[in-house]
Amino acid sequence: MSRNVAVIIRSSPLNTLKSVEAFRLSIGLTLEGNRVDLLLMEEGVWNALPFRARTVERPDAEQYIQAMELCGVTGHVDWQEIPSPFRSAIRGEFRKKSKREMIDIIDQAELVIPY
Repeated sequence: MSRNVAVIIRSSPLNTLKSVEAFRLSIGLTLEGNRVDLLLMEEGVWNALPFRARTVERPDAEQYIQAMELCGVTGHVDWQEIPSPFRSAIRGEFRKKSKREMIDIIDQAELVIPY
């Protein structure tokens, strides 16, 4: 049975392994035919910027970010949470959304998985 699933990443790529695990989970959820929206909110918005994780000895989500489009995962970022000087660096894999639009996506989801 396929579902409309929202995976919310609220963790910075520097603090924990949660964000990498959430990217991996979102790809895995598509294997059952689920429609997956990956939402970057709060500190999680930093995952939408290019990042050399190996430089600071952190796990790298790059392979999962690159696989998102191929697997049908739609990435969204609360772009207003990102400071102005960094907004132009938001990766193309993520759609820029307002907080209100992000809440609408969450409201429409049948299953919400927060990270």
